[in-house]
Amino acid sequence: MKRILSLAASIIVVCLMTPATQAQSDSLKLRFHVPFPFIVEDTTFVAGEYEVTEPARLILEVRNVQNQSAAFEHVQPAGSRKEADGQLRLIFHRYGSAYFLAVVSDGSWRSTYDFRPSKAEKRLADASPMPHLKVVSVLANGTVQAADVGRK
Repeated sequence: MKRILSLAASIIVVCLMTPATQAQSDSLKLRFHVPFPFIVEDTTFVAGEYEVTEPARLILEVRNVQNQSAAFEHVQPAGSRKEADGQLRLIFHRYGSAYFLAVVSDGSWRSTYDFRPSKAEKRLADASPMPHLKVVSVLANGTVQAADVGRK
């Protein structure tokens, strides 16, 4: 009887530990080199090496690896599956020389997050009837890819 109780207690402990371990292993942790200054909400970051982590559900931390400056942002799950194309990437909206972090993805749809537009980005977007928006992707290896949006 004692042996059965010990076995049952061990099984319960293993079952309780598994979800916690699984939750920690699914946590987002990405590292990127961003070759230009950019804005996240009201924080401006310099070009450099960055780490993006998910300390809590739908909250991302963007942290400069060199000087440890950081911003925490509420995000939402990706609005489109097209943003998750199997590649680790950061996607920025560019207006003139200002870059705004818009999407973070580890390549899977489950871990692709959209940032809400900041007040500064909304102001630039509303400044002219046809703003020239560029979407710029930065891959984990530092490669920059750009595409025009809203042009015919």
